[in-house]
Amino acid sequence: MAAKTILIDGVLVGRGTSIKIDKNLNVSEENTFDGPVLNGESKVSYSIEIGKLIAPDLESYLELRAVLNEMETIKKPITIQEVVKDKTGNTYTVKQLFLNCLVNSYGQEISVDTLTTETIKFSAEDKEETATRG
Repeated sequence: MAAKTILIDGVLVGRGTSIKIDKNLNVSEENTFDGPVLNGESKVSYSIEIGKLIAPDLESYLELRAVLNEMETIKKPITIQEVVKDKTGNTYTVKQLFLNCLVNSYGQEISVDTLTTETIKFSAEDKEETATRG
């Protein structure tokens, strides 16, 4: 299993259960007499959805809430890092840095049978990605 870390403006997001990243390409198609013409945008945006359990302690809960409240109007970075071990035993780290992120939506699921979960969705203007050995 790979080790995954989520940082929102430097705040560690603990108890994560899922991350979904979508690249919004916004491709349009225009039909012409000569056939369809596809147009893409030169710059694309990203959508990030993070699923997690409620924070493990009060301090983590309050720290994350403060950052999320700020990100309703102030753009901040999100870093998702994954350390992967391949079948030969070598490890490498993939780091995705999403820039100028704002909270898009927030929801909770509270159930009698399971722990409370949160789903936080963000919109990002750009992304930088690096992959390094070791």
